[in-house]
Amino acid sequence: QMISRAHAYQMDQKTNTVASILFMVTGMATVGVIDNFITYIAVEVSLWQFHFLRSMIAVPAIVGFGLMVGWTLRPLRFLPVLGRNMFLSGAMFVYFGCLGFFPISAVAAGLFTAPVLVMFIDAVWSRRRIGPIRLATACLGFLGTLLVLKPDVGGLGWANLIPVSAGLMYAFGNVATRKWCEGESAVALLWSYMFLMLIFGALGVIYLHVFPGDPSSYLTRGWVWPSASVWMWIAIQAVFSLIGIGFIMKAYLIGEVTYVSIFEYSMLIFASITAWVLFGDRLGPLGFVGIGVIIVTGIVIAIRSNVADN
Repeated sequence: QMISRAHAYQMDQKTNTVASILFMVTGMATVGVIDNFITYIAVEVSLWQFHFLRSMIAVPAIVGFGLMVGWTLRPLRFLPVLGRNMFLSGAMFVYFGCLGFFPISAVAAGLFTAPVLVMFIDAVWSRRRIGPIRLATACLGFLGTLLVLKPDVGGLGWANLIPVSAGLMYAFGNVATRKWCEGESAVALLWSYMFLMLIFGALGVIYLHVFPGDPSSYLTRGWVWPSASVWMWIAIQAVFSLIGIGFIMKAYLIGEVTYVSIFEYSMLIFASITAWVLFGDRLGPLGFVGIGVIIVTGIVIAIRSNVADN
């Protein structure tokens, strides 16, 4: 009987692992595809108005659904959750801001320096050594990021490294989630993060109303009434972002984090393919090499992070 129970447990673990991978890939495919359409939104509304309107749709949707199904929506600790959300909100403002000017493959590559940066931040935070394998892998991963940035943007300069700042803030947010937010409900973290994005978006809209900027710029454009098509894309972005994040959350809830996190890198592939098919944003050979290097280094770091003296 004990053997049969052990066998059943192993089968459940295997089933959960497969399911979690499917959830993760589906979530990343959803996000990687939908983020390409920010191009249609950026021609009319500003970055700030986009986040304000998207969050105005997303926050009531997730809170209303959460109340109906009985989810835990109240954060246990206000300040740690706020700190974590500040990092992630900053990352997403930079990420979506860059999508108005850079190819999505370059922006996503910058964002996915986060696992490498998490390793360094966590080592300093926890006073934990970084072994030679992970250190060498981290350097290789950053080189892969530069390979994606340079071929697509047209020459490497300081401006090209702006997407990497999104990866840095995203990395701080991930470490803060582990260190500050243990025991918090995933849904509470999600809606409170989206609510903070709403506040920041509103502040940006108000500032640009009082101090108008360049109306032709995605970053400094004041409030405009969007066309029906842009309203449609904002609503689609809000709904499918929540769906994608929901799949990603489900993957982490039922799967082993070390293995599941590896498949986050599938977003790079889906985003790049979508940009190529829909907009003709073709990656050069070095760009494909860079994406491959980023994926491989992320896998190595995820696996080696659980190995002692690595």
